Amino acid sequence: MNEHLEPVFNLLLPALDKAGIDYWVYGGVSVAAYVGKFIRSNKDIDIFVREADFERAKLILNNSCIQNNFQLSEPPPLSNGRRKVEIRIDSERLSMVPAYIKDHIVELKFKRGSKEYSTQILERVERNISGYKFFSPTDVYIKELFVNYLTTSGKKDKDKIKNYDAKNILTSEEYSKFYPNN
Repeated sequence: MNEHLEPVFNLLLPALDKAGIDYWVYGGVSVAAYVGKFIRSNKDIDIFVREADFERAKLILNNSCIQNNFQLSEPPPLSNGRRKVEIRIDSERLSMVPAYIKDHIVELKFKRGSKEYSTQILERVERNISGYKFFSPTDVYIKELFVNYLTTSGKKDKDKIKNYDAKNILTSEEYSKFYPNN
C-alpha cells in the first residue's frame, strides 16, 4: 500500500535529511505513523519545516525535482500568510509548509486559520512503515493536529477519509464528539 509515494520517501525526504533540514510529516501519513501501519491509500504527504529552513528546503527539493523530472510549484500565500510548496509526481504530491517559531511557541498556518503549539511539537520521532523511513511529531501532537483539523473543518461528516482516520486515531468517546450520528 502507498508504493506510489515511494519517490517522496526514497528521494525527496532523504534529500532534506542529507542537507540537515528537519521535517515533520503530518496529515494522513502521520495517522499511519500513529497507528503503526498504513491503514489506507494516501495521495499525498504533508510536511512542515522550520520557517528558517523553508527557503533552503525549497531549493533542495527543487534540485531533486530537476534531477527526477518532478514539478515544484509555490501557490500564492493564503490570506493568513501561509506559504506552501507543492511537488507533483504524477498524480501524487508532497506539500511543505513553514512552522513559525516565536517565544517557545510554534505556529502552523492552515487553510482555516492558524494554531499555536508548544515547541514540543518539534520533537522528531523516526517512523518506519512498510520499509519507508520518515520523521513525524510525537503521537500526542499527531493527534492534536488531527483534532485541530476536525475542529476547524466544516466537512468532517462528508469526508469519508477523515472519518476513517478518526476511527483509527480517536477513542470511541472522542470519536462520538465529532461524529455523533455514527
